[in-house]
Amino acid sequence: MNNLLQDISYGLRTLRAKPTFTAVAVLTLALGIGGNVGMFSVVNAVLLQPLPFHDPSRLVLVHEGAPALGFPKIGFSAADLMIYERGQESFEGMAPYQNKSFELSGAEEPRRITAARVAWNLFPLLGAQPLLGRSFRQEEDRPGVAVAMVSYGLWQSFFGGSRDVVGRSVTLDRIPYTIIGVMPREFRFPLPGASSNSDPAEVWVPIAFTKAELEGWGDMFNNDVVARLKPGTALTQARLEAVALAKRIYQAYPAELVQTFSNATLVALVDPMQTELSGSVRPLLLVLQGAVGLVLLIACTNVALLLLSRASGRSREIGIRAAMGASRSRLIGQLLTESFLLAVLGGALGLGLAVWSKTLLLKQLPAGIALPREVPLDSSVLLFTLLTTLITAILFGLAPAFHVTRRGLWSNVQESGRSGTAGKARHRVQDAFVVAEFGLALLLLVGAGLLLRSFSKLLTVDPGFQAENVLGMTVPLPAQAYPSANSVRNYYQRAILQVSQIPGVISAAAANDLPLNGNELDAVQIEAQQKTTPAVRQTWVFGEYLQTIGIPLIRGRLFTAEDRQGSQPVMIVSQSLAQKLWPNQDPIGKRILRGDPKSPWRTVVGVVGDVPDADLAAQPLPHCYSPFLQETDDFIADSVGGGLRSLRLAVRTRGNPAGIASSVTQQLHQLDPAIAVSDVRTMQTDIKNSIAPQRFNATLVGIYAGVALLLALVGIYGVLAYMVMQQTHEIGIRMALGAQKHDILKLVVRRGMQLVTVGAVAGLLGSWGVTRLMGSLLYGVAPSDPLTFAAVTAVLVVTALMACYIPALRAARVDPMVALRYE
Repeated sequence: MNNLLQDISYGLRTLRAKPTFTAVAVLTLALGIGGNVGMFSVVNAVLLQPLPFHDPSRLVLVHEGAPALGFPKIGFSAADLMIYERGQESFEGMAPYQNKSFELSGAEEPRRITAARVAWNLFPLLGAQPLLGRSFRQEEDRPGVAVAMVSYGLWQSFFGGSRDVVGRSVTLDRIPYTIIGVMPREFRFPLPGASSNSDPAEVWVPIAFTKAELEGWGDMFNNDVVARLKPGTALTQARLEAVALAKRIYQAYPAELVQTFSNATLVALVDPMQTELSGSVRPLLLVLQGAVGLVLLIACTNVALLLLSRASGRSREIGIRAAMGASRSRLIGQLLTESFLLAVLGGALGLGLAVWSKTLLLKQLPAGIALPREVPLDSSVLLFTLLTTLITAILFGLAPAFHVTRRGLWSNVQESGRSGTAGKARHRVQDAFVVAEFGLALLLLVGAGLLLRSFSKLLTVDPGFQAENVLGMTVPLPAQAYPSANSVRNYYQRAILQVSQIPGVISAAAANDLPLNGNELDAVQIEAQQKTTPAVRQTWVFGEYLQTIGIPLIRGRLFTAEDRQGSQPVMIVSQSLAQKLWPNQDPIGKRILRGDPKSPWRTVVGVVGDVPDADLAAQPLPHCYSPFLQETDDFIADSVGGGLRSLRLAVRTRGNPAGIASSVTQQLHQLDPAIAVSDVRTMQTDIKNSIAPQRFNATLVGIYAGVALLLALVGIYGVLAYMVMQQTHEIGIRMALGAQKHDILKLVVRRGMQLVTVGAVAGLLGSWGVTRLMGSLLYGVAPSDPLTFAAVTAVLVVTALMACYIPALRAARVDPMVALRYE
C-alpha cells in the first residue's frame, strides 16, 4: 500500500508536469470509453437486462405460421387458440392480446390513442400489479362488458393524476368504459420489437372474443400470445408439443378450408419473449457496439504511442532508477500506475460523455427502430465503466511499460545521450501500433462505406407512385356512431366529395392502407388450379385512389363508379402478382379467389405497377386491389376487425399538401365534429421515414469511422514527427553527404506508407470476414462489395499520405549544420 500511494503521488506529479500530453491522452481515452459506455447502456437495456416482468426467463411468445403461403410467423386466430389452449400442458397460462386504436373523447378535441385488447389473465401472468384499483376478472372477459385499465401516462395527462379515477368512466369509440385500475409508471405492454402487436398501449380492455371470432376458421390471425412455462418444463418440450398441436388444429379445420389451402402446412412456434423482442435490433446493436469497441482499441493504441514516444525522454530516469536498485516489477508498477491514472481521468470524463452521447443517440432514433427512448445508467453500466477503465489502462499501458523496462541500464543511459537515437525495438513496437490502428480504422471505414452505399441506393429507388403533393391521414369511424355499412359508405363518400372541393385539391380518395403502410395480408387462389399463392397484400379502394396516389396503369382499366354491389366482382392486380400467377399470359379476364372460400370469384380488369408496402428497403409483396363498394354489408360493418371502417384518406394537391391539412381536417369535422383524425402527414414524409433507419445506421457508423480515421492519422503523424525529431542528427549527416530534399521527403513518406500499406492489407482481410455480420443492414450492396473496399482503401491511403507529408516536409527542411550540433 505504501508503494502504491507513492506511485500514485509520483504519477500525479508526472502527469501535472506534462499538461499537454495529459490532456491529449485523457481526451483520447474519454472519446473511446464514453462511446463504449453510452452504447453499452443501450445494449444492456435491450439485450442483456431481463424483461421488466416477474420471472421473465419463463415467458415465451407463441405464434402460428403457414410457411408455404408466405406467412412464416403470424398471430393466432381465436378459433385456433381455443384448441391450442385446451390441448397444451407446458404452460401455466396463455394470454392473447392485440393492438387496437380507440377514439378518446372528453377532452377539448377527440384524439386517437393506442390501446390493447388483452385476456383477463394477462397481468397476473406477467406478474404486474396495478398502482390503483384492480386487474380484470375472468367474468369480465366477454362481449358487452365495458371496463378498462389505463396507463400511468394517460392517468396523468387526461385525468390529472386524480386518486379517485377508479370507478370513473372514459369514453372510447363513443362507448363509456368504467376504469377499474391504473398501471404503474414503469409498466409498458405490449413491448416494442415484436413482429406484430408491438405498440405500447395507453388503455387495456378485455379481449372478449366475439362469436364471429371464435368461429372464424382460417381468418383473423391477429392475436399474439404470451405464455409462461411451467416450472421444470424445458423450451424444447413446449416446442415439441406445439408441433403436435398444430396438426390437431389443422385437422379441426372445415373441409372446404382444407381443400382451399391444400398445399399449406400449419405450424406453431414457441420462442423466448426476450429473443423475440430484441431480434429486430440485435444485428444493429452488435454492429454499433463493435464499432465503438474498435474506436476504443484505436484510442488505446494512440495513447500507447504517446507513452512510447514519451518514454524516450524518460530513458535516463528509468536507467538511473534501475541503477539505484529498483526492480523491473517495481518500475512496471510505477508506469502502470500512471497509465491507470490516465485511464481513470479518461473514464470519469468518458462517463459524462456517455450520458450526453446516449441521450443524443436515443433522441435521434427513427421511429422504425424498436429501441427504448430512455435508458438509465444503472449499476451494471457503472460496473462496465469500471471494467472498461481497468482494461483500457492495461491495454495501452502494458506494452510501453514492458518495452521501456526490458533493456539494460547501459541501453537506457546511452539512448538518452547526445547522439543516441531510438532503438530498433522501440521502432518495431511503434510500427506495430500504427499498423494496428490503420487496420482497425479500415475495418470501420469499410462498414461505414457499405452502409453509405446502401443508403445511397435507397435514395434512387423508384417508389412506384407519385409521392409529391400527396397528403394522407387516417379517418376512423366508431361502430357506436356508424353501426351499419350504409352509414360507413355515406360518410366516406361525403368526405371525399367535400375534400375534393377544397381550393388547391386536385383529387381525393380513400383506402384501407397507403403505400409504405400496408396492413392486410391475404392468400389468393386462381381458377382451375388447386393451390393457394403465398402472401398477397390486399387493399380496398374507395374512389379514384390509384389515380390520386399516382400508381401507373399497365394493362386494362381502373375501377369506375359502376364497380359496386350488384355488378360483376372485379379486381386489379400488381404487375408482380400477374407475372407470378399467369406467366407469359394476359391476366385480363382471369378469375381469382381472395381469402375466404365463401367469397366470390373476381375478374381481373387491370394491372398496375408495384409499390412498396412496408419500406423502400423491402421487396414489395404482390398486391391486389378491390373496390370498397363491392364488399358485403357485414364485412364493412365489422366492428371487431374494423379494417373497412378506418380508411386512410389520400389528397393530391397543386401545391404544398401540408398547407391544406387543417382545411381537410376542418371539412371532416363539419361532417362529424367528434371524428379523431390521426396520422396526418405527407407521402414524402412517409418516404423519408421509411429510409430513416438506414440513414441513422450510416450516419452513426460513419461518425465512428471518421473518429477512428482521425485517430489513426494522428497516430501516424505522431510517429513520423517523433522519428524526424529523434533522427534529426542522422538526417543532417545524410544531407551533409549529398542527400537532396526530395530524397529525405521520399525516405520519410516511404516509411509511413509502408506501415499504412501493411495496416490496409490487414484491415481488408479482417473486413472481408467481419462485414458478413452486416448483411441484414444492407440494401442492394453485398457485404464484400469490391467498389466499397477499393474506394475506402483509396481514401485511407490518400489521407494517410497527407499525414505523412507534413513530417516529411519538416525533415526535408532540416539545416545540416544545425543537425550536426543537435542533441
